[in-house]
Amino acid sequence: MADIKIIVMDMDGTLLNSDKIVSNYTKQLLKKLNSEGYKLGIASGRPIVGLKRTVAALGIESCINFMTGSNGAELYDADMDKESCFYQLTPGIIDEIINLYQPFALNPYVYQGDNCYAYKSDSIIERAAYNNHLGIVLCNLKEEIKTPQSKLVLSTPPEKMEQVEAFYEQHKSSKYRAFKSQADMFEFVHPELSKVYGIAYYCSVHGYSIEEAAAFGDTTNDVEMIRECGIGICMCNGTEDAKSVADIVTKYNNDEDGLARELERILGCA
Repeated sequence: MADIKIIVMDMDGTLLNSDKIVSNYTKQLLKKLNSEGYKLGIASGRPIVGLKRTVAALGIESCINFMTGSNGAELYDADMDKESCFYQLTPGIIDEIINLYQPFALNPYVYQGDNCYAYKSDSIIERAAYNNHLGIVLCNLKEEIKTPQSKLVLSTPPEKMEQVEAFYEQHKSSKYRAFKSQADMFEFVHPELSKVYGIAYYCSVHGYSIEEAAAFGDTTNDVEMIRECGIGICMCNGTEDAKSVADIVTKYNNDEDGLARELERILGCA
């Protein structure tokens, strides 16, 4: 087993339980591990502004060393108190994607500043805004979004997701890559990006190898980090594509402190 020095965790379905909180059991273990010298990171599809607010609200801010947001497009290095942005989608490419997927009658949105920008509100966007402590601005995205963005999200009813995924596989482009990040969210990012990009950047700055990282995730946008980090762990409540590349599938789910229990097992601190 690799010599683990960094622990990277997805949020939804992994670190967070179904009530969108971190249990005291997990919280205390994370603080203990951090005090022992392990570097702890969050790797999420959420934007950095939302991640920072959420981590603070969860009461784990003091033990998180870095956060990579928007599926690798953004990084907050808490050790250096520094934010970085990487590859982004241009407004032209965003327009192209919106036009291509228009027949599905989905609801595209982007995160910009303190708000979600969308044509109309729906329960999916309202949940995303609430979970990230953001507002909602309703507008014509083609007129409002004039600068590059970290990602574009299509609010996708679960019953349409399989069809949207199949359409993407048939219409791939060298200009972007896309994936399901939640049961009702289909996201587009720059083709160079995945959560691994932000993790690898943090490692390079601080003198670590990605082989020294253990990554926990549960779904499609976690596949690369589960596969490429030193140890890749998929939650037992995760999707089959994430499980298929994992070194370990947890015995317990995200409502049973599955992440913490697996950390105790692989690090020998039970």
